[in-house]
Amino acid sequence: MILKFFLGLALIQGSGILFGVEARANYADVKRAFDGGQYFTAARIAFNDANRTSSPAEKSMAYAWVTESLVRAGLDQSALYFFIRTLQIQDRAASKKVLELAPLFMDRAGTDFMKKFLIRFTRADDYSPRARSAFHLAIAKDKLTGGDYAGAVQSAALVDSQSPLYPLSLQLKGTAELMQGQTREALLDFESCEERADQRNDMEPGSIEAKLKKEQPGALAEKWEALRKDAARDLKARCIANQARVLYETGQFEDADRKYDMIPKASFVWTDILFEHAWTAYAKEEYNRTLGKLVSYKSPSLQFSFNSEVDVLMAQSYMALCLYSDAGRIIEDFNRRFGSLARDVKKFVEVNPASDARPYFALGRRALQDKLHTEIVMHRFLNRFVRSPYFQSLSLSQDRVLAEKIAIQRLDAIRPETRTGSSAGFPGFLNASLDWRVRTIQLLGGVFVRNSMIDHHQILISDLEKMQFMKIDILSHEKEKLMQPEAAASSERNRGNRIPVRRDDQLLWSFNGEFWNDEIGDYVFALESECGKGSASEGL
Repeated sequence: MILKFFLGLALIQGSGILFGVEARANYADVKRAFDGGQYFTAARIAFNDANRTSSPAEKSMAYAWVTESLVRAGLDQSALYFFIRTLQIQDRAASKKVLELAPLFMDRAGTDFMKKFLIRFTRADDYSPRARSAFHLAIAKDKLTGGDYAGAVQSAALVDSQSPLYPLSLQLKGTAELMQGQTREALLDFESCEERADQRNDMEPGSIEAKLKKEQPGALAEKWEALRKDAARDLKARCIANQARVLYETGQFEDADRKYDMIPKASFVWTDILFEHAWTAYAKEEYNRTLGKLVSYKSPSLQFSFNSEVDVLMAQSYMALCLYSDAGRIIEDFNRRFGSLARDVKKFVEVNPASDARPYFALGRRALQDKLHTEIVMHRFLNRFVRSPYFQSLSLSQDRVLAEKIAIQRLDAIRPETRTGSSAGFPGFLNASLDWRVRTIQLLGGVFVRNSMIDHHQILISDLEKMQFMKIDILSHEKEKLMQPEAAASSERNRGNRIPVRRDDQLLWSFNGEFWNDEIGDYVFALESECGKGSASEGL
């Protein structure tokens, strides 16, 4: 993937959109325009200066000025190319200047995109103490995805505790510790992540992020700010869920149950985690409580949610109560609803090769832009991952690219004496770099959607197979009841349902077929176990 990024950079460098540049200026002109708030003019002057020099050091410093000027002009997607080119030239003075923007680009372009460039072209002492956390987080993420869990823990521990990136490092560190079986350490880091998640929105008073927040009003800026806040809430909910998972895996079901209850129902995470919460009740053999939680997915307010495992656990719960006819109805309904979806997902992946990520990104965008409670089954399937902060940020980045193209045209037209039009000079080069940026967004987003589709398709196929096994099991039980009723009753005599215990801080609603938003997730069924009761013919 990194090779494609570099090939894209090379295509821009050799694109031929470098003609008609102005006479070389000195940095005093750049700084004068920058200090006067004429950021686009400063970027244009620095760009032209870069193309008039053969000195790598001067070119690199000019690119650094272009980068910072474009960021201050609100053109961060355009600035990204010059940020990377500055690092590639490997002039340390210019790199140090531009790396002050590393945390901003980590936020705007994502860790997955930025980490390769930061790891390949920089080292820790290139950064100021404020910006260094971006480097350590990039290293930690790279080690985690590469399976070096000890290295990931070590690098994540170097992220400054006052940095807005610190909560992310805690989540990453806890995940790496969990992979190593260090459950106690993981639990502590997930707890800290929960407490510090809001720090994702913190901005140092003099930082570039704080300046941009004041200088760049507008609809897209507001959307980005809203996404940042949503991402912080999402992170907090996920860190709570991770604590619950650790507690569940270590057999602390009561503590896991309490922790799951702490996830806000308004959180998108809760719709996915409710299923895991139901497993906690199942592990305690409280099948009526399990069914009560799972029936919440039938609520109109949760119809947008897609999770095939919900139906599997619901069928298993009915089976545990020996209510085979109820389990059979769930299985038949499941096969009817999801069999065709599995075929549609498989067909889409087969028709669209992995070498072209664009159809996958476009499909994800359509699902994201569709209404939440969509009638399109494929979009409901995609809802589970395209509404994550990661994909939403990629989608918003593409919107920002399109907005920047319009802004560049407007900024170029302000000064007739330097105007070149959108296909030549500095504006032409910016448009070429933005085309490259769109390709990188579509590549990252498309790969994410494709991999997620394949992963969730495999889960769906596995669930279809589980349902078939349960169907066979039901038929086996029914046959045994007819052939050997006493033996069947004896084999099931030890099965049943424990009566759910209500905690002092807990309300349990008996499900009566109606859904109320303040009750979903807290219902408890009142079904009596049929296990060990023998066949209906015994009393005749």
